[in-house]
Amino acid sequence: MPRKPHQTLFHRSQIGRAQRFIRMSMDTPLTLDRIAREAGASPYHFVRIFLAYTGETPFDFLRRVRLMTAVRMLQEDPVGSITEIALSVGYETPSAFDKVFKKGLGMSPREFRNLGKDAQYDFIYRLSKPLEAKENEMELNMSLKHEVVTRPTTHYVYFETTGPFSEVAPPAWDTMFPLLMGKIPQDQMKEFLGLSGIDKRKQGSEAMIYEAGVGVASKPADVPKGLQYKKIEAGRYAKFLLTGPYSQIWIAFSQIFKALSEAKAGLREEFCIENYLNDPKVTPEDKLLTEILIPVP
Repeated sequence: MPRKPHQTLFHRSQIGRAQRFIRMSMDTPLTLDRIAREAGASPYHFVRIFLAYTGETPFDFLRRVRLMTAVRMLQEDPVGSITEIALSVGYETPSAFDKVFKKGLGMSPREFRNLGKDAQYDFIYRLSKPLEAKENEMELNMSLKHEVVTRPTTHYVYFETTGPFSEVAPPAWDTMFPLLMGKIPQDQMKEFLGLSGIDKRKQGSEAMIYEAGVGVASKPADVPKGLQYKKIEAGRYAKFLLTGPYSQIWIAFSQIFKALSEAKAGLREEFCIENYLNDPKVTPEDKLLTEILIPVP
């Protein structure tokens, strides 16, 4: 799908407004709903659109801006209170700040202060740029042309977790399979489905919900312990077909959402679906087929 310059500019303008709002409000609790509203965007799929254009989610951007501001304050004021710096950039406790600082920079705030100026500037420069992954530009075996399909109502048994989709999906499947197998007859299992969506009321990566599960013929009399059941209502989806390793699914989502947003395609506030069409135990990785379904009106 060719990129339309005026539409690309429109979405980048929305993202720019969101980034400016985050910078100005980083010392206050921010929800996805509030960020998207300030950007003039529909909140439900804004995480995916923001990610498609920038390589990071709005909450990744918020965390990076808070860290970048904190390291500059640590550098400019080598004896100032670390607790006051933590509170001033939006962390509720020094321990929360210390945890995020260590995860992001691999050291404590105090250790950062003990670095030489050149090393400090290197960390500031690295934080000033998004953590863009080169694989986002990877050529995928997938057409960005799609067909709209209507899926019937689906009975779904699943394991739910929260966090960045690409990080939490693999362990979610590893957890789900032992809880499922032997509890539901094989002839009742119709398709293996991954669902991903957003809880607009929550902050940070806790807003990102991932479900690994199986579509079944009917509601089970007993839901296996550790799993949940729900009915996925019938609805229309834009269907894309990816051929290749499962590790490319999240790259595919980014390219799909960028293409749909540039085409001004309408989206429904429902979870996206990954439908795994063949068995990875017997199928070569480059032949794996994954149907990616984006909810549309």
